[in-house]
Amino acid sequence: MNLSVFTSVFNCFAARVVAFCLIAAIPATGVNGQSDDEAVGWIRFVAGAEPWQGELQTAITRYQNPDGVVIELVAAVHIADAEYYAGLNEYFASQDSVLYELVAEANERPSPDVLSDGDSALGFIQSALASFLDVSFQLEQIDYSANNFRHADLSPTQLRKIMQAKGENFFSMFLSLALAQIASDQRQGTANASVSALNMFSLFSALAADDQTSAFKYLFAEELSYSGGIVLGPELEQQITLLGERNRVAIEVLTDTLKEPRQRTISIFYGVAHMAGIEREVVKSLGFERKNQRWLTAWKIP
Repeated sequence: MNLSVFTSVFNCFAARVVAFCLIAAIPATGVNGQSDDEAVGWIRFVAGAEPWQGELQTAITRYQNPDGVVIELVAAVHIADAEYYAGLNEYFASQDSVLYELVAEANERPSPDVLSDGDSALGFIQSALASFLDVSFQLEQIDYSANNFRHADLSPTQLRKIMQAKGENFFSMFLSLALAQIASDQRQGTANASVSALNMFSLFSALAADDQTSAFKYLFAEELSYSGGIVLGPELEQQITLLGERNRVAIEVLTDTLKEPRQRTISIFYGVAHMAGIEREVVKSLGFERKNQRWLTAWKIP
């Protein structure tokens, strides 16, 4: 590998590590979203008319089966504007069940008090970035105490055992995701191949901006929209525990929930990177049909 290729891969890897922490890691009625039945994907960045202006948006995608049961996949970013989480709290209150993502014991509900005592490196990164970008941290804003919330993720012990059995660590998983993103971009012939929004030129431009917070928030929003576009095949997805194994648990909890006659509206609240795999099972294995998609503003810049 020559120096230019190595530098390209390293820059992409570093940016993907940051982005993965925000869209995949441990972490319509009532929401003012944009209707867009033709939309594709789970996260997008819409640039504004002025420099350093735009919106990072995430999708809620609706599915229905022949019996009229509705599943909605709520794609999440783990740091966002407080208004975004307030809208989600209102929306979640209208659902029969909300299956949520969090590597924790099933009887543990997130709260700011618990977070302050936690030792999660990923949680620390997310919280630090939230402070740096002047946004809120998901685990501090979403009301996980609601009676309709159901844990649909691995426990820390389960995650650790699976990773040990596969010989995985967090670094190896991040590297796999970064390289998969590069390969995906190159296969699709996109202009983003091996490129990140967080490069030397963009960082210097942000440092020179009058409003540095908005400038960096803009760059991170672009990076999240790039990284959120990665679609892994089932085989690679299953190899990466933070995606495949956790998706499996979410589908198991969903299957059990669907057996309850009174569960007619079910939301799955998971990070953006999980959504392609979860959708595949909802449609192909559980017999649901995709109906529509609407978009929420997670970050408004400035």
